[in-house]
Amino acid sequence: MDSSSLRRTASPVLLAISTLFLLLSPHVHSASSPPPPPPPSPISLSFPPFSPSNLLCQFDKSLNLSADLICTPSNPPGQIVFSYDNDVISTRYQYKKPVQLWKKGSPYAASFSTQFTLQFHRDAERSVKRVFGGGIAFAVTPTIDAGDSGPESFGLFKIDDASGKAAGGKNPKTVAVEIDTSRDVTYSWDPQIPHVGLDISSVNSVASKFLWNGTAFIDRKIAVFIDYDAQKEVLAVRFQNVSASGKADKAKSTLFLSYAGLSLGKTVNEMSYVGFSSRVPVTTDGVYILYDWSFSTQWVLKKK
Repeated sequence: MDSSSLRRTASPVLLAISTLFLLLSPHVHSASSPPPPPPPSPISLSFPPFSPSNLLCQFDKSLNLSADLICTPSNPPGQIVFSYDNDVISTRYQYKKPVQLWKKGSPYAASFSTQFTLQFHRDAERSVKRVFGGGIAFAVTPTIDAGDSGPESFGLFKIDDASGKAAGGKNPKTVAVEIDTSRDVTYSWDPQIPHVGLDISSVNSVASKFLWNGTAFIDRKIAVFIDYDAQKEVLAVRFQNVSASGKADKAKSTLFLSYAGLSLGKTVNEMSYVGFSSRVPVTTDGVYILYDWSFSTQWVLKKK
C-alpha cells in the first residue's frame, strides 16, 4: 500500500477517534470532578407553645424589667401579648438560635415560608377604632438584641429620620416585612397607614401597600403568609382576615406584595436570627396578640 492510500485510510479513523474523544470529554471531566456537597439540613419551627427556652424577648435593658411584662404569656396560656404600661418601646421576640439561610461556596440557598396570626386589640375603654402603637415586623436580623435602635425603626437598627436608611451609612444586614401602624408625617417616605412594607436594610420600604382602614384592621385576627423563593429570588406576602373562631388558611388569603430580585446571600448574614421586631404599644391604647407562628426552610439550587 502506497503512502497516499495509507493517508486516505487513516484520516477517517483519526476523525472518528477525535469525534469520540470530544463527545466523551465532558463526561470524563464530570466523572473526575467531585459532586457539590449536600445542602445544610432544613429547619422547621412551630409555636405555640411559646417558651422562653427557645424564644427570647429583648428590649431596652435600661428599663430593668422582667420580659414577662413586655412579652406576656396569656392566661390561659397559648398566646403572647405585647405591650408596655408606660410608653411605646422597641421589642424583639425571636427564635434564640440563628438559622442558616445560605452557605458560602455552595450552589444551594434556603427558601423559607413563615406564617403567623396576630391581632391589634384595642383597650376596652377606647371608643375610637384606630391603629395604635407602632406596628410589628417579621424580621431576619444579624443579632437578637434590640439594643438602642429606637422605636421608629421597629427595633431593627438606628435610622436616619430624614431618609429611613440605617444611620451612619452602615449595612444592618436586615430584611423585614413590616406591618406599620404609625406614620411620621414629617417625611414623605413613610406611606399611609396601616400598610405592609418590605424593608431591605432600611425602613424606607422598597415596596409597600395600604392594608385596610382602621375598622377592618383593628380588633380582629389577621393571618400573614410570607414565602421566599431562593431560586427565583422572589418574596411574596399574603394576608387573610380571619373570623374570631376561624383559622389561618392560605387558600383564603390575598396577595398584597410580591418583590423580585431579593438575594438573601447578598443581603443578610449566612447565620441570621428570625422572629419579630415591634414598636410595642402603650397598654392603655391596646395590645398586640400573637396567636401562632411557624417558620421553615427548604434548600434549593440558587439562581445562576
